[in-house]
Amino acid sequence: MSVHAFTVYDMITRGASVYGDAPAVIQDDRPLSFREFKGRVDDLAAGLAGLDIAKGERICVLAQNDAAYLELYGACARQGIIAYPINWRLTGQEVERVMERAAPRMMVADASTLSVVAEWPQRFKTVPHWYQFGESAGPGFKPFDSLYGAAGAPATADVSPADPFAVISTAAVDVIPRGAVLTHANVVTANLTAMACFGLTAADRYLLALPLFHITALGTAMAHMHAGSASVLVPRFDAEEAVRLIDRHRVTHVSDFPPVLQSLLDAAEKLGSRLASLTHVSGLDSPQTIQRLHEKTGAQFWTGFGQAETSGFVSLQRVSERPGAAGKPAPLCEIRLVDDYDREVPVGTPG
Repeated sequence: MSVHAFTVYDMITRGASVYGDAPAVIQDDRPLSFREFKGRVDDLAAGLAGLDIAKGERICVLAQNDAAYLELYGACARQGIIAYPINWRLTGQEVERVMERAAPRMMVADASTLSVVAEWPQRFKTVPHWYQFGESAGPGFKPFDSLYGAAGAPATADVSPADPFAVISTAAVDVIPRGAVLTHANVVTANLTAMACFGLTAADRYLLALPLFHITALGTAMAHMHAGSASVLVPRFDAEEAVRLIDRHRVTHVSDFPPVLQSLLDAAEKLGSRLASLTHVSGLDSPQTIQRLHEKTGAQFWTGFGQAETSGFVSLQRVSERPGAAGKPAPLCEIRLVDDYDREVPVGTPG
């Protein structure tokens, strides 16, 4: 294989070969090994093939975090299907507009979002397949678990690194959030960037508590999987549960958007935890909260600039290196800083 032909599914296959029985995903204290994860991805790909969902078609997901969510990303990567996650914080009308733009062949919901889309199988006849994560499903939906275990996995689709892997909704234009198309190459390159910057290894653990419809959660989980480390997955963030999971599973990395870190530090103080395993916290927060992290734990706060359209971080650094800065250009990124007239500004000058 050419080094330029590496895809997200190749990353999953490599993980199964290199890391084998090591945990890739931990949910409800149940580990799923790299080998088991690939097996479930292959089984799910067989189920999707049985529905005649073809390369380049889209699957929308409106659900909270679950191991099956990650497996669906993997199965889509294997078959060249485009994953189209939707923000579960949106209103029903907003979700409907995103789905209309996506024009999916399948919609996947879960118990927490079923009330938003319960009547949609009867309304949207252009979407032939409606599934709910789990072993059971509401009226008009089929259990997602029934997709696993079809006879014989299909041949892996001919997927190029330049092919779309996922569409992440971003800023709204004319009310409807536009979609940032991420290719396999975008994701793999972002993985290598994060691995290099954070120094990720198989010894790390990531608390996957931010939602998987967001580039931060998806990208950071993928980077840890690429590095051979496990993601400790929860449906949604709860500070006290997060502290318990960090201590139980020796979590080293947490992603942060306010008020995640502040509530985590408050919960740790309440529970008498020093968050001893925590090494990296990355994202955005106030100087006061970052200082508190540095004083109360051995972790370093990382900040930078990034967005869905750039597949995550473009610049990144430890805050302690230069407080208030947006970081140095990531290893595979170029940055040009200009003034209001698109003229380059000298180093050290705002732009």
